[in-house]
Amino acid sequence: MKKLVIIGSIGLVIVVALIIWAFIAGLGVVSERLPQWISGAERVGGVAIEKAKEAFPMIEGKAKEVSPEITEKIKGVLPGGEIPEKDVGGEDISGVPRQPDMIRISFNISGGKRTVGYKGKADLAAVIDFYNKEMSALGFKKKVLSASAREEVHEYNKGKRALEFTFKKADKLGVVMTEMVIREL
Repeated sequence: MKKLVIIGSIGLVIVVALIIWAFIAGLGVVSERLPQWISGAERVGGVAIEKAKEAFPMIEGKAKEVSPEITEKIKGVLPGGEIPEKDVGGEDISGVPRQPDMIRISFNISGGKRTVGYKGKADLAAVIDFYNKEMSALGFKKKVLSASAREEVHEYNKGKRALEFTFKKADKLGVVMTEMVIREL
């Protein structure tokens, strides 16, 4: 009986050692090939996005023929589908230039102060740079209130006038877009 327990224990140790060895060897193979797998996945993903961009206009055209309700639902997933073709009602804040690629998507007045939202197919950094240059040329002083890779909030002041700009990256299906809100303070 004692020999059977010893042989069983040795067998168990050997099995555990083989499992550990297989796990370590597997990790070595995975870590060696992981960069190749990731780059392959990026290429496949890029091709899929390009094919989707090509197919979406045809899908939208067919949907318009079939049903207006389907067209509205499809616009939610189409690149840039959330951007209206023209400005919504309301008005821009006077004296504030508008970046050429931006469409007004919202307008609100509360307590006599205006808030205007814009969205466009433009790079976040390019939109921020445009407003930094334009507002500086108009004599406004800039203060960055917060910043991250996806969003920045700036305050521009000139005398008693203060404006808050919120810039957000709004990319969708590989289409570069920026959304921004200008608020009178």
